[in-house]
Amino acid sequence: MRFDSWLLRPAPAERLAALRILIGAFVWVYVVANVGEFARLANQPTSPFEPVGVVHLWATPLSAPLVWGLYAALVVFGAGFIAGLWFRYTGIVYAILVLIWASYHSSWGQMLHFEHLFTIHVVVLALSPAAATWSIDAGLQREARPQVSVAFGWPIRLLAIITSITYVIAGIAKIRRSGAAWLDGSTLGNHVAYSATRIELLGGFEPPLASFVVAHSWLLAPLAVGALAIELLAPVALVGGRARNAWVAGALLFHLGTAATMMVWFPYQGLGFAFLPLFFVEQLRRPLRKKSSDRGVVAELA
Repeated sequence: MRFDSWLLRPAPAERLAALRILIGAFVWVYVVANVGEFARLANQPTSPFEPVGVVHLWATPLSAPLVWGLYAALVVFGAGFIAGLWFRYTGIVYAILVLIWASYHSSWGQMLHFEHLFTIHVVVLALSPAAATWSIDAGLQREARPQVSVAFGWPIRLLAIITSITYVIAGIAKIRRSGAAWLDGSTLGNHVAYSATRIELLGGFEPPLASFVVAHSWLLAPLAVGALAIELLAPVALVGGRARNAWVAGALLFHLGTAATMMVWFPYQGLGFAFLPLFFVEQLRRPLRKKSSDRGVVAELA
């Protein structure tokens, strides 16, 4: 199959709309649930501030009123994004707000890569016709219901490609930084031991499998190779079918493993939201009593 024919294959409007709703809902809940982070940054001293991304546009941290204004705007425009209300405007504004928040949040010394991934996904959705159906805008219009179209297909492929590329980049970074030390498990062992020791000294929930993995060091090499394979082989998920299903299952286990051994948890990937563009998510609306062949999201990648 030629790449351009795959990239430009038509898709139904409902699939893109479902991604708008599901991904938008994740980001909205994530923002609301992390109100404590906004409170922390509203009262943060200026010394750790090192602007990244669009935050380079200003030299000093935001004042407390501006931080809370950003929070309120994210909540309001996020709701409009999910509902598809005035999406031509709310979508763009919401994407800009999410970009500002992700950049500002990363300007204090900690990079949360899953925030970067869902930010890019929100930007792609905001620039696409993701509210052509299953939206308030669509309900207010009297035009004919949108059909299957390339306009709904390419954003979905782009979202899937972006997810895949992020894993490949992470794998390449491991090789460049650690080389053979990653493959033999020594670097992974150091990460696991460091995380467990740090949590023991500073307090917090101890990773349930950290001590077990450190005590059985023979596990480190296969775990390290498996993690690297998941990252470098991410593009196979774009093929669809069993290859996609196997890779997604492996990726979910990978994220569960990092949480269980190092308390490193990427909710956007670990809960499966980053992988939604790989599936026919509009089928989630089908009644659960359908035949087993129609249950869940099991169709080939569009």
